[in-house]
Amino acid sequence: MKHSIFQIALILSLWSGISSAQPPIGTDAPANLFTEKALVAPHIHVENLSQFLKWSGKPIPQGDYSPEYFEKTRLGTITFSSDLRVHIDVIRDTVHFPSYFELVDSHSGIVLGKYPVFDPQDAEWYFSGNGTAYLNQKHLSLCGPRYTRKIVQKGKGLAEVTQGLVYVGAETDVESATQLYESPTSRTVVATVVPGTKVTVLGLVPGKSEFFEMAFLVKTPFGLTGWHVPRDKLGDGRISIYQCN
Repeated sequence: MKHSIFQIALILSLWSGISSAQPPIGTDAPANLFTEKALVAPHIHVENLSQFLKWSGKPIPQGDYSPEYFEKTRLGTITFSSDLRVHIDVIRDTVHFPSYFELVDSHSGIVLGKYPVFDPQDAEWYFSGNGTAYLNQKHLSLCGPRYTRKIVQKGKGLAEVTQGLVYVGAETDVESATQLYESPTSRTVVATVVPGTKVTVLGLVPGKSEFFEMAFLVKTPFGLTGWHVPRDKLGDGRISIYQCN
């Protein structure tokens, strides 16, 4: 079947519009990792509805959070495991960021974990009920990408699992000539990417909070991978994932 030039142009135009509407990987698009899990409160997912009890008590004290800047709310109580129940509190920064989630031992009232987030609306929790929770959120030191944290029970406390590589999976622009190395500590160059190149940041070494302390695993348009290690020096190169303005 033959198509006229007009029909072909129309099809290409429609296809272009559909393609451009897709959210880019690793941006601040809403997280959808836990959508198949039961939603019991805004951004709080559980394995079973019986794990969650909505808070119906009195408003809780602000504690160390000034009411001039923060709003503290208790969402409810979650069965973290068979022998640990935790209150989940949201502390919203009404002026700036970050805001916080706190997991509080329902028996002792001790704060077991405090988790900063860009905004409570950007965070997604999943509580498995078997001593494990997952928090997917925007990275506070990067421009747009999300990542997932794993929190596990240790005795009556909570601890975050250290990941070998924090997955990012975000496309970003090269702003100045950037060398990629064979490892985070090596000075052997694998590739050099020039300004204007689009690269994919696959992940980063965990445990660092400032971009100039981080090491990013980068994939070039040719499919090569190497480590970008910014040290805030002119020769290190720059990529836009840690430059929001």
